[in-house]
Amino acid sequence: MKFKKPNQHGVWAMLIMPFLFGVFAGEFNLFHLLFILGWFLVFFATDNLLFYIKKRKKDNGYLLSAGMFGVLAALCLGVLILRQPSLLFFFGMMIPFGGLNIYFASIRDERNVLNDLSAVIIFSIAGCISYFIGHEELDGEMIKVFVFSFLYFVGTILYVKTMIREKRNVKYKWLSFSYHMLLVVAGFWFHVLMGIAVVPSLIRAVTFYGKNYKPMKIGIVEIANACFVTFFVALYFLK
Repeated sequence: MKFKKPNQHGVWAMLIMPFLFGVFAGEFNLFHLLFILGWFLVFFATDNLLFYIKKRKKDNGYLLSAGMFGVLAALCLGVLILRQPSLLFFFGMMIPFGGLNIYFASIRDERNVLNDLSAVIIFSIAGCISYFIGHEELDGEMIKVFVFSFLYFVGTILYVKTMIREKRNVKYKWLSFSYHMLLVVAGFWFHVLMGIAVVPSLIRAVTFYGKNYKPMKIGIVEIANACFVTFFVALYFLK
């Protein structure tokens, strides 16, 4: 049995931030702990599965790890589904986007923007699940949890591409700059706290562009930025 260690800093933010947004917008209860545990196990299972799929030389050790994590995840999430069967609706919504992730892994094109967006949608739906566990309503606050998560991570995708794989692509440069400027404008239009939350994202997208920073430094900055955004989103929902 082998375990693929997650090597992308942004993944941890995608796992945790939408979950916290859902908690802030709704009400915390102990079942949230079971969900976040199950959600981490789902990620470990799918990460090992996708790694197995994309490798030309198959190693069944990763497939065994995926199965083990999958079973443990099913036990955790199964308890939640028995308590709230409506959660199946949210998990069902994730399936087609998970299918896209499997497809891009099979053709070894995981850096495709559509693959990134599919992952962002899945993680944003997880934020809706977190909200529903505590509040059990499909309402405007849940939509905010999804939208805040989705818009933030789309900006992160564009920024990281301009810093690593598309650093010489002028189209990505202006797409990233324009997106972050619009995000700040929309944030302040919506609420001053949300505007403040995304200002550092714009600053780092513009000032860091063209700099030859190592992935580790980029990741550290992203962790700090994620904490900043999470703090102001918490202030917004808890105000």
